Amino acid sequence: MAQYTLTNTECLVVVVTGCDSGFGAEIVNDLYQRGGYTIYATCLTSQAVEKYQAKESTRLRAIQVDVTKQDDVNRLRAQVEAECPQGVYCVLNNAGINAGGLFDLTTEDTFERVMDVNYMGIIRITKGLLPSLRTYAKSRHTLSMGQKLPRARLISVTSIAGRLNSPGLGPYCASKHAAESILDTLRVELSPWEIDVSMIEPFFAKTPIMTNSSAAFEQNWKRAGEHVHAMYGQGFVEETLKRNQLLYEKAMPSQWVVQAAVNAVHKKNGAQTPRILVGFWYVSFLVWFFERAPAWMADGITRLGMKSQGSWPADPFLLKDGKRD
Repeated sequence: MAQYTLTNTECLVVVVTGCDSGFGAEIVNDLYQRGGYTIYATCLTSQAVEKYQAKESTRLRAIQVDVTKQDDVNRLRAQVEAECPQGVYCVLNNAGINAGGLFDLTTEDTFERVMDVNYMGIIRITKGLLPSLRTYAKSRHTLSMGQKLPRARLISVTSIAGRLNSPGLGPYCASKHAAESILDTLRVELSPWEIDVSMIEPFFAKTPIMTNSSAAFEQNWKRAGEHVHAMYGQGFVEETLKRNQLLYEKAMPSQWVVQAAVNAVHKKNGAQTPRILVGFWYVSFLVWFFERAPAWMADGITRLGMKSQGSWPADPFLLKDGKRD
């Protein structure tokens, strides 16, 4: 691990998780180019850490962290506290995965893994770095020019899936709902320390998660038993792959999410909006409608969508061709 001296106290310290690729890598690059920040970029792989270290910049500090491992988080906390006596200005929880799919195609282990990264990862990182956030927040009241410092902030990239439930995304939606629930609580609990808590809620964006969705689906399908294959049929597989490709083609640019996250970090009151929804013009209407529509109406519309997109089981009761349980 590279040896660093203490950070420049004139630079605001930002910790970003999940920086191997996607949103995290782009956010780190944007903040680094702006200057004025010392950025801790946590990565899952050593290869990603080495790419950041190749810049040989004291303002960009990469560390290998698996947010599902408490020992890794403890190591991150120890390094940050040793190098940043001024405290951490912003923690940006970005690490996340999407795995699984329809309930019939998803193992219990997959549910646990998605929740461990997307929900417990936020818990571990926030628990570990909250003392440093409080140290920074206190400086606004103890330093002579402290009131000119921006407020401390805890920002998390969640998803529109934290507010809506989509068939085929059950594990992901559940983890994002859980994340948003605890962040809603933290927003109030941390307010005495003047730590702002905000969520970035992206719609579908062109990221590695979407790029890898078809391969993940095919893997889950192969792992499912013959009983599941018989219920859903080969047509279901073909239509799902087509839909995944169409979703990617129509997804928004990842830069929209990156810009929203950077604004939340960079602007004076950037994290005082509890939820920052990022998407096309109609996304806010979809959220508004489905959160207020009666369940029978919302479910009915969702079922129609499943049938029209080929996501409906071909033989749910296994009655065709004389097949019966």
